[in-house]
Amino acid sequence: MTTPEDYSLIKLRKALGIGQSEMAKRMGLSLRPYQELESKARSVRYRHILLAESVALDIAIEKQNLELVPATVRKKVVKLALMLVQQNLKERPLRIAESILGQTGFVSPASVRQSDTVRAKMVKRWY
Repeated sequence: MTTPEDYSLIKLRKALGIGQSEMAKRMGLSLRPYQELESKARSVRYRHILLAESVALDIAIEKQNLELVPATVRKKVVKLALMLVQQNLKERPLRIAESILGQTGFVSPASVRQSDTVRAKMVKRWY
């Protein structure tokens, strides 16, 4: 993990292609305190790193460029994306089965949601 002393706000800001005033604004700082952080007149703290990484993530999303996100944040983003995909893959067959059963009048989707046991039996029947 990068320590606050080793963290380069200048390098990140330039990689993002933004000026000091925009970086300061996005981090919720006035320009002067941000400039002091960059010049090391003021100590960079862990919260400044988190703010800068959050800005990088926002800009990466805006520009649709994952490479703009620092490596540490990118790893977390990839893990989160995998979790979302796995969750969607688990839930999607259940929603499809509920929809099919609800359309045939066999069982209403609301009654299926009431019990995990019923849901498990329903999924077994359709697979």
